[in-house]
Amino acid sequence: MKKSIFCIVSLLTLLCACGPKEAKSNVAAPSDSKAATTQLAPADTLAVTMYTRHKIDSMATSALNVEFPVANKKKAPLVTSINEWISEQLGGTYAAGLEGDYAKLLSDTTAVMNHYFASIEKYNATNWHDIMDNFEGPERPELELYDSIAITKKQEGEQWVTMQYVNSVYLGGAHGSYLIFGQTFRKSDGRRIGWEIIRKSDDPEDSIQSLMRKGLVEYFGGDNPDFKEDDLGEVLQGEASAYYIPMPQCPPLFTKEGVMFLYNQYEIAPYSSGLITVTLSYPQLKGLLRPEFADIVKHIQ
Repeated sequence: MKKSIFCIVSLLTLLCACGPKEAKSNVAAPSDSKAATTQLAPADTLAVTMYTRHKIDSMATSALNVEFPVANKKKAPLVTSINEWISEQLGGTYAAGLEGDYAKLLSDTTAVMNHYFASIEKYNATNWHDIMDNFEGPERPELELYDSIAITKKQEGEQWVTMQYVNSVYLGGAHGSYLIFGQTFRKSDGRRIGWEIIRKSDDPEDSIQSLMRKGLVEYFGGDNPDFKEDDLGEVLQGEASAYYIPMPQCPPLFTKEGVMFLYNQYEIAPYSSGLITVTLSYPQLKGLLRPEFADIVKHIQ
């Protein structure tokens, strides 16, 4: 049972390694640790500092690893926007009741880490006691919960940067679960890039819906040339998915390979399908990206 969750964690670690090497920081952490490592970066890239909190006790393994953007006057709007997004992903409770400029409060990254790591520890302890209260005496099972959150810089272009959030959890049972989310930011002003980048197409064959269906056929079909679009109804959840593919809850993410569309567990397919991603190249999306967003990726088309 525990092996399965650690296999999932290993997979997530691999997924998090997709970004540029300069954004990664491997910090060896003891059973109860606090650490921070700053990455040096060229002037045109976003430098980050990795903060680590890691604790193992009799109830749970708790881990929080966050790459915060390094404060920079030229990149102040971008840094503020990313810090706000990081806090939101972790619950959005930091600075409640505190006085002062919100952006300045969020720039105290050590305080932010301490606040949210304490929340993770409390959440794990509460869950552990709630589960164990259902058992008495020798019937009480051995149970160690697992809750790990990692927020990292996934990839970066000349005019954009994509952050990634990964949460892997084990609360007992047959298997754990994980959630992956992300956000692309425009460097010039810190704007969060979302579904507004896609314009409506008058040509059904050149629409985002058509491209997503073809991408899912490729994903599920793999090396099977006999897998066709009509077969999607057999692997996707709900009748609607067979005829209309819902867009992911995660916004579209800019990568160096193209725009990535990411579906989490159970979003459009069963648990066994795992994390589903469809990456559409920028040439494929030509004509579907609104001009102001097509412009920031034109150098890699």
